[in-house]
Amino acid sequence: MPVRKLFVTLSFLLLFTACQKKMYLNERKADTYPITAALPRDGSILRFLQPYKIGVDTQMQAVIGSTDIMLTKAQPESSLGNFIADAQLEGARKIDPGVDISIMNYGGIRLSYMVPGTITKGKLYELMPFDNMLTIVEIPGSVVREFCDFMAQAKGWPVSGLKFVIKDKKATDILVNGKPLNEHLVYKMAISDYIAKGGDNCDFLSPLKKRFTSVFVRDAMIDYVMRLQSENKPLHPEVENRVTYAE
Repeated sequence: MPVRKLFVTLSFLLLFTACQKKMYLNERKADTYPITAALPRDGSILRFLQPYKIGVDTQMQAVIGSTDIMLTKAQPESSLGNFIADAQLEGARKIDPGVDISIMNYGGIRLSYMVPGTITKGKLYELMPFDNMLTIVEIPGSVVREFCDFMAQAKGWPVSGLKFVIKDKKATDILVNGKPLNEHLVYKMAISDYIAKGGDNCDFLSPLKKRFTSVFVRDAMIDYVMRLQSENKPLHPEVENRVTYAE
């Protein structure tokens, strides 16, 4: 390359790079430190955390109620799912008595079963470890049908105030509080903020009008069990054919 041409090229490159926005390193790939039993314990950290651990353990071990049956997780309907959906509905109706239905995503239930006996607060934290907030959604009847079809495709989710039959992976015979679904009405639905914002492939809920509350879904469950306890009643949800397969 001629010297003059080389000089012009280098001058252009210097001018071009000088005008660019400066780049800074803002992320560094951290070294990995595998946590295994071989790592020594840090006594000072353990001593620092001990008071907090005692406080948390005391709260989590507090007995808040009992159940006289085995609660299980299953599809299309289960006792464990019905409990959560019912508790969510009761919690929502304390805020807005006009709430019609409650829906819980099946994947959000993090225990496969609960044995008969006492129920501690910690057990409900295990069942629902997420800090999802109770949300009230205004949902047109046409979108209720779409949601029911979605749940039918997913083999059923826990519901309360709602009933439908799964046939050929579609929802049929949809009832809201015992009445046939009216696609021209707008219903109120209790659900978690995660699902209300479109989580778990529920994008069709994103555009709907929502009322986000300050109540954790988990706290609604705790209040539900404690309310039964105050009435000297055990937690006793049953499978009621809310969601069934067509024969």
